[in-house]
Amino acid sequence: MSAPEEEFEKTETYGGPEITLTPDQEAQYAQLTRNLQEVTSAEIVRKVLSKGEVVKCYWGTATTGRPHIAYCVPLLKIADFLAAGASVKILLADLHAFLDASKSTLETVKWRAKYYSFLLKAMFITLGVPIDKLQFVLGTSYQLTAEYTLDVYKFHSLTTAKAAGHAGADVVKQSESPLMSSMLYPGLQALDEQYLDVDFQFGGVDQRKIFMYAAHFLPRMGYAKRAHLMSPMVPGLSGGKMSSSDPKSKVDFLDSPSEVKNKLKAALCTPGEVEGNGVLAFLRHVLIPVQQLRHEQAEARGEEPPRGEGSFVKPSAPSGTIFTISRPEKFGGDIHFPSYQAIEDAYAKEELHPGDLKTGVTDAINGLLAPIQKMFESDPEWQECERLGYPDASTANAVASAKQGAGDKAQPVKTKPPKDVRRAPPTEEERAALRAQKDQEKAVKAQAAAAAAGLNMTPEELKKRDATAANVVPNSGRANASAGSSSSARSSEALTTTDMPRLKLLTKGKVRDVYELPDSEDKDKMLFVATDRISAYDYIMENGIPQKGATLTTLSLFWFHKLSHIIPNHVLVPSISGSKPKCLDPSTSAWDEFPKSLAEYRDQVEGRSMIVRKCEVVKIEAIVRGYITGSAWAEYKKSGTMHGIKLPEGLVESQKLPEPVFTPSTKADLGDHDENIHPDKVKDICGEKLAKQIAEVAVRLYSEAAAYALERGLILADTKFEFGLLPDANGEKQLILIDECLTPDSSRYWSAATYRPGQPQPSFDKQYLRDWLTQNNLKKAGVTLPPDVVAETKAKYEDARDRVMGLGKHA
Repeated sequence: MSAPEEEFEKTETYGGPEITLTPDQEAQYAQLTRNLQEVTSAEIVRKVLSKGEVVKCYWGTATTGRPHIAYCVPLLKIADFLAAGASVKILLADLHAFLDASKSTLETVKWRAKYYSFLLKAMFITLGVPIDKLQFVLGTSYQLTAEYTLDVYKFHSLTTAKAAGHAGADVVKQSESPLMSSMLYPGLQALDEQYLDVDFQFGGVDQRKIFMYAAHFLPRMGYAKRAHLMSPMVPGLSGGKMSSSDPKSKVDFLDSPSEVKNKLKAALCTPGEVEGNGVLAFLRHVLIPVQQLRHEQAEARGEEPPRGEGSFVKPSAPSGTIFTISRPEKFGGDIHFPSYQAIEDAYAKEELHPGDLKTGVTDAINGLLAPIQKMFESDPEWQECERLGYPDASTANAVASAKQGAGDKAQPVKTKPPKDVRRAPPTEEERAALRAQKDQEKAVKAQAAAAAAGLNMTPEELKKRDATAANVVPNSGRANASAGSSSSARSSEALTTTDMPRLKLLTKGKVRDVYELPDSEDKDKMLFVATDRISAYDYIMENGIPQKGATLTTLSLFWFHKLSHIIPNHVLVPSISGSKPKCLDPSTSAWDEFPKSLAEYRDQVEGRSMIVRKCEVVKIEAIVRGYITGSAWAEYKKSGTMHGIKLPEGLVESQKLPEPVFTPSTKADLGDHDENIHPDKVKDICGEKLAKQIAEVAVRLYSEAAAYALERGLILADTKFEFGLLPDANGEKQLILIDECLTPDSSRYWSAATYRPGQPQPSFDKQYLRDWLTQNNLKKAGVTLPPDVVAETKAKYEDARDRVMGLGKHA
């Protein structure tokens, strides 16, 4: 049933009727397909455009070697796709990276995927491309599902090892006796077209064989054939393909100005020769398109093309210049070019010296890299990803070494040598010795932790205590939910009511009990305790969800920390400062950060509590919706509006909205119902200036969180933020983020892999509970949840936490 490689590599000719497009649609098609080397099955794209629908595409990159500056080529083309109105997904293909023999181990591939995410976003920002229009998808977020795995088996039942090897010949490392992983790689890339639900896949022309492999076999599985758009390959500086595996052929995004200068100095650049000239090729395919994009962006804004710093054109250049090359006055001074062709012509006639060409390209590259490197240097989390993903060539290590050489007392960054995944397995004796060594290390650490907590217990007693706890709590895939273990956090009983008589109860919400701290110096602080209560449709259920409070607290602390660069928050204890807060490490406890006056209530506080600043609460629930669902969908079906905002006709349930929309509601007291209101009414509650600030901040928080969640395989459909006001040093009221943040109680999370617009979506939040209540006509007070609903709700909350934070099986 399989086809030989020469059969699937043929390009089929479209024999159907001519597909006529309107002038605007032709302009869209032209922008989608310009500056490409090849387009196959173009009729698929034209059919979608002719129907007035949004064209959907994806570009994937295996997170193996360090990305180099030639990545600008696909990113620039993605900018074209976005400008043409296409929906673009970027696949961070972590599983493909592991399968590509010898390039990555499982230990490093997850860090490399995160590194890629940081870098690609930084590059898009540098190019002026809005990242809120993009969807970043992690391969393992759907490639490990049962449905996808079954399709992998089905796909490979249709093909042969010879055909699979031929398909991946230009991409996957080959040998006389290839690993089976390299045989699977092309088939997985083909299936990604189906699972990412796109009309075309985009990539370099080196992907052509895989593209044709997909076009041949997907229809044989009953799936649609896709179009394929291919960009030219950028030659390396020394000739041949620019490759991550050849440092001399490429410029790394983190190369220093001197490294860039040295690489360009050594680049192949024969006087007068254009063919095979790596420097000219780089200028043609990377730098000139970057400058053209800047010109188009400026024109769209009604501005003059950019000049001076951050541009490739000097301020003194004449109008129409696209690239300036600096030369000493004794050699004729600066030279300005209106196009790439003018540069090539001057070089071919030897009017432009190789040294001057290299100088101009060096200056342009360093100018392009500077803002990206500045973002890297200011982001410890990105640096950590680079250090762990590329331990043998880490810039973070180089920075640490440079500091030490300058007299800095910082310790050198330790790195683990990459594991040889194909070494011989350990013997039983070696396994036993390793287990004994690990047990001894655990015992020593546990006894030290116990001593620090004031517990006089032997290793044997600690082991017995932990074994007892393990029998009480089902394994959630995480060692600990938040700030250390506790009897409450380990209990299978839900904590629905707190009882702390020595503390003054300030307020009791739907989920949280808020107390005044007993110490006089803490009068400006409050203790937030997240109970296991759960509410839906503004009614609190009679029974709770075990561990829910700990799960909510952990997720809130995670998001408060991650989004703190956008807006301050009310969290004081546990500390969420620094790149790796102690409270977010499942192997440690942050209980020692809490005041000793709470020690007698440790079983009710630990793992589920925060000490926060007192502030003036803004009586608005700042809801942001990126997809139409829930009460917004119900309103839209009746009136075509959402919170009174008119929406386009023809939307379907769960459809992504063109832009995230601020849809506030009133903040009701306990027992009352929140009321959806039009955004314009917010100013009547808190004033026009504050209303505008809340709307802008809420949308920005949602957009950044949604982009991150998508990398973790989750769609953040909507969420609710709450804000407070706190006097700053000048006595001015400062807006801060309060309450909880992006938890399953306040947000709807969906699986990106199973997302299908036009229907309700399975969720990782309390939508499951809402649906159960609706189906059973129980939208009322006094409802006791049956054990199966409790268990399923608990599992969904913990799965959301683990997916967002990369814990357990999602690590």
